Amino acid sequence: MINELHITNLAVIEDTLLNFDTNYTALIGETGAGKSLVVDSLGLVKGDKSDFSLVRDQQKKAVVTATFSLSKDFIEKHPEVKDYVQDDGSLIAKRVLLPDHTNRSYLNDEPVTLLAYRKAVSHLIDIHSQGANSDLLDESKHIYYLDRFGAAEEKEAIKDFSASYQSYLAKQKEITELLESNKELDRDYLKFQIDEINKYNLKPNEIEDLNEEFASLKGYEEVKNRYEELSEAMVLSEGNILDILYQIESRLSQFNSTSLKEDALKARSKCSELIDSFKALKEDYQNLNSDPKRIDEINQRLFDLKGLERKYGKTTSEILNKLHDYQNKLDQLDSFESLKQEKEKEVKKLLDECLSKAKILSELRKKTSLKLEKAIGNEMSDLGLIKDGFRVHLKEASLNSLGIDKVTFEVALNVGLGYAPLAKAASGGESSRLMLALKTVLNALDPYDLLVFDEVDTGVSGRIASLVAKKISSISKSSQVLVVSHLPQVVASSFSQLKITKITKNGQTFTTAKVIDKKDNCLEVAKMISGDQVTDSAIKQAQELIGEFHK
Repeated sequence: MINELHITNLAVIEDTLLNFDTNYTALIGETGAGKSLVVDSLGLVKGDKSDFSLVRDQQKKAVVTATFSLSKDFIEKHPEVKDYVQDDGSLIAKRVLLPDHTNRSYLNDEPVTLLAYRKAVSHLIDIHSQGANSDLLDESKHIYYLDRFGAAEEKEAIKDFSASYQSYLAKQKEITELLESNKELDRDYLKFQIDEINKYNLKPNEIEDLNEEFASLKGYEEVKNRYEELSEAMVLSEGNILDILYQIESRLSQFNSTSLKEDALKARSKCSELIDSFKALKEDYQNLNSDPKRIDEINQRLFDLKGLERKYGKTTSEILNKLHDYQNKLDQLDSFESLKQEKEKEVKKLLDECLSKAKILSELRKKTSLKLEKAIGNEMSDLGLIKDGFRVHLKEASLNSLGIDKVTFEVALNVGLGYAPLAKAASGGESSRLMLALKTVLNALDPYDLLVFDEVDTGVSGRIASLVAKKISSISKSSQVLVVSHLPQVVASSFSQLKITKITKNGQTFTTAKVIDKKDNCLEVAKMISGDQVTDSAIKQAQELIGEFHK
């Protein structure tokens, strides 16, 4: 339940704290005193759009803060609020309207986005006022109300259908993805690409190997010139350097029996190493390929492969990977039709299963609709309306996530007139009682923490007013109720009363709120009966009226 509502800087309210001590509170006061501002403030608490024109002092922020105590049962049913509630079940919801026309939202002093805020408080407050019954008038939500009223068998059928429907959607998605992945494949084009690459019999790493060999062959002439220059330099007047090195090596071996043996051995080793290096250089030179024909062959092959490089990749591996990819796609294309037919059979099977379960669900909804019609019809009868004036119209719809039913609530408010959709009928004079009857039944399915009835008793009096008062009182057993009313019967039926008063001080208008005691409550009810001139008879009637509701 809501414990406190603190409002600052909103229209005629400068700073007001409202305390709610019971499950059924009547908000009373003269017209224009500021009762509607309390309702507007509660609208802000439940996440309504900010109306900055209501800010009293545009240079200051306006703040509306509501303190709730939520039961464990409520929190379990509405996990969206669980993360913000304190261990003791308390929740502080706050909206702040800033001078720069921006707003802030807080849950237990934690700043949250307006979207997160609205989600968390979505089932805390429901405001019921003339022309503001959006949830009940929204035909797209009628099916949810009907299903919530259904018995366990229907709820199980909904669960069963939903599982089948999700499987059906998943299989449909598989077909869509299959079609999507194959829509750009063309058999002739794929075969052309494969044949074009295969025509060149490309070997692994061939392009890289040819480029390396070509570079080697192109450098042969330079190597030849350098080698010939070296050979000329090695010929001295005494003979070839290599021959001289052999002679020196032989002379050095003669020092083996002398004291210079060690030095001679080192010199001989260096001499042998130099001889081996010259021999290796000569051998490598002689092994060089200098075939001009081979250079032409390589040139031609690389030129032929340039077309593949431009179209399919810069390296041999990239081109061969493309070839592999095209071959895989062609194989996939070959099996595409059979795979598609197989998946279409699976989809058809799941669709038939869905339709079968949807029909079962539809039959259960028809049974539930009769029970809902009876329940709401009884409530309408209690409020002086036609007993059989409510009807649930089920129309077959295309398969969707909710089944194959389109549900519309229809009402007949006058004998002899046909049924009309709820949205149209609710605009008539009996709309307050009609919506009250709906609230009585539908709120009981999943009660809001706080229900606000803002002058929904307009246009009723006498016996009907008593019926309305009793109905609102009965609702307070499942939800906390705040009612704004000028009807003595409704105020008399409430458990506590808050009087909203407007005063003028220093040329400014202010609104205050205070809890009134039993004596003052009796006086306020008497005023509603007789006007400002309260008579003893009015006092007596007020006492009797209060006693009637609080036996």
